[in-house]
Amino acid sequence: MKNLKFALVFIILFASISFSFGWGAVGHKIVADVAKSYVGKDIQDSVNKYLGDMTWESASTWMDEMRSNHQYDYFKAWHYLDLEKGDKYDDTLAKGNNIIVQLKKAINNLTNRKNLSKDDIHFNLLVLIHLMGDFHMPLHVGYGVDKGGNTIKVTFNGKATNLHHIWDSDIIEYKKITYDVIESLLTKETKQQLKEITDGDIISWFNQTRKYLDTVYSYTDTISEDYINKCYPIIESQLLYAGVRLGFELNNIFKK
Repeated sequence: MKNLKFALVFIILFASISFSFGWGAVGHKIVADVAKSYVGKDIQDSVNKYLGDMTWESASTWMDEMRSNHQYDYFKAWHYLDLEKGDKYDDTLAKGNNIIVQLKKAINNLTNRKNLSKDDIHFNLLVLIHLMGDFHMPLHVGYGVDKGGNTIKVTFNGKATNLHHIWDSDIIEYKKITYDVIESLLTKETKQQLKEITDGDIISWFNQTRKYLDTVYSYTDTISEDYINKCYPIIESQLLYAGVRLGFELNNIFKK
């Protein structure tokens, strides 16, 4: 009986680690909506052509929804990159089976889509829209030692959870971060500020996101109001950056 209980606990823990998301559905949909508002109608039309019956919001969560479908087991590792503190990124990490390489591939494939089928273009769009969101969640480019915060147990609002979940969903829900909130931030950005957001490349954006990890890891076992108030502005800015950068890449891909 003890062995059975241990096995059940292990299975539950493993599932919670394996199936934690970059942002929850709310965060991913915010990123997609920001990107859609960032681009012009011609770019929207091009994206819509390849998304078919899917909305931008449904496209943003598709990769997470497929996690339980073993047909797509091969892209489970695409959602993140574990890199220990002080280490530098190298394209050979995990033999390319990580979020940076897959983002670059999706962008390159879509940019050079003449030889791709419509289904392949559709798939690469789903990858780009989703992973650009994941990429801006600090714990999806965090440390492997704790599986991106998944093994760090904390208490929030009287409930047991983990640090990863705090960042992907709990703070967003607690602070009522919605698209309207992020859109209001977007309207305040000047052209110069938007240019600064989109300057650089995938690697520089990766490094920028990683800079927030010190704040992420300043938690206590019981998540405090002070911690929430310190972290939610980071989440808001990262959702904004992800949406603007996704829109920027879609503009570059589909511009005529």
